[in-house]
Amino acid sequence: MDRPAARRTKIETELSMTSHLFHLELRLLARERAAWVLLALFAAALAYGLWNGSGLAQRHRNVVTALTDEDAQFQTQLRNHLAQQSVEPKAIAGRGTTAVLPPAPLPLLATGQSDLSPGHETVVLWKLAAPADTRSELENPSHLMAGRFDLAFVLVWLFPLFLLALVYDLMAGDREAGTLRLALAQGIAPWRWMARRALARALPILTLAALAVLAAGFFGGSDDTGTRLMLALAVVLAYGLFWIALAIAVNAVARSAASAATSLGTAWVVLVLVAPTLLNVTVETLYPTPSRPELVAAGRKASGEAEKRGGELLNSFYRDHPELAAPGQQEDFAAQQLTVQSEVGRAIEPVRQKFDAQLARQQTAVGQWRFLSPAIATHEALTDLAGTGYWRHRAFREQVGGLQQAVSEFFTPRIHKREPITRADFDKLPRFEFREEPAGVWMGRVLASLAGMLALAGVLGLLAWRSLRPARLGLLSA
Repeated sequence: MDRPAARRTKIETELSMTSHLFHLELRLLARERAAWVLLALFAAALAYGLWNGSGLAQRHRNVVTALTDEDAQFQTQLRNHLAQQSVEPKAIAGRGTTAVLPPAPLPLLATGQSDLSPGHETVVLWKLAAPADTRSELENPSHLMAGRFDLAFVLVWLFPLFLLALVYDLMAGDREAGTLRLALAQGIAPWRWMARRALARALPILTLAALAVLAAGFFGGSDDTGTRLMLALAVVLAYGLFWIALAIAVNAVARSAASAATSLGTAWVVLVLVAPTLLNVTVETLYPTPSRPELVAAGRKASGEAEKRGGELLNSFYRDHPELAAPGQQEDFAAQQLTVQSEVGRAIEPVRQKFDAQLARQQTAVGQWRFLSPAIATHEALTDLAGTGYWRHRAFREQVGGLQQAVSEFFTPRIHKREPITRADFDKLPRFEFREEPAGVWMGRVLASLAGMLALAGVLGLLAWRSLRPARLGLLSA
């Protein structure tokens, strides 16, 4: 037989043996009761995570619907009223303009900051300088140890544990029992043998994780989330591939099943628990944000000084309640209140800017160092794809700031000049419409996380391949 034919026969034999080993490993796994228990627990955790995320998403949709309907009703009433007579600007400005963050594209995938950052805000002219109750000091997205028991929690924290429980003993047990040489005497390369075993044992867990991601898109996703869903599926599978590669690399050098389990358990603790916590502490130490009491104190101090310059207690009372002033004084007090508010806003603006800048630096640092732990990279990618992450909420806050400026620029001159709002001004009234982040921006962040995890898995695979060379295995098994 010539050499090419012999080589072709060898490859066909090896592929046939590889397929046989893969199906044999699946059959052996199906006979393990512990494996079925693990799969049932994992499926239950995924279902509970989806159910939790569904409840929060439904509440958010209900709030958005109610606010949207209320605003539409007010706009209709205002248009009809303006068709008959003009309205004082302070009457409309006192009602406020509602800004609503639309529902996330994939809310069932990850809760993210949805339960921390408000998804709506009412912008009132008289309260533009007051700190909004956004609880932003709790919103650092590197807090991977906090949050709801949602699907992202299961996929980031529990998914590796269930996966490692099935693949922790791929070779170490055979080496410990002295049957490794016999197991490898089947005409197949050691690295192929190990890879097929790992894939066969990990396949059920990977399948359940993939089905959960697809369910999140099917039951809770919007109509145009196909790209996000496919990227989420790729991120989850890449995350699983990293842990499989780590299990293979550890088994390639571990001398017993117990040592392999200990090493993999330690790796999970370090990568999933310790690394995110250390990164969080580091970025908060390097870029500390001003506390909310500091912001409130600055506002109160500026307000007190402005009121002292404004006059007596009666004037202060009328600034708080301009509708109670005498008919000829209402506009004067409204204008005076706007002047005081403008000064207060200028006084606390440096604190606001420092807060936002430090928060942005924290998130940038998390993004730069997220590859210290695949758990951080996966969590960041999933919240980005779900539309519940830091950057989408930051865009909402920035656009609310733009609405505040638009409200001030529209109403303040009219109040000072005592110009009523007419039917011609209706279409010029400030309104909020959220602008989503360009797809290329969030997709770039997700693809970077995906590429980083694949690179880490590739490095581990290369190390495992070097350790699984026959000469190296012979040295270890001697």
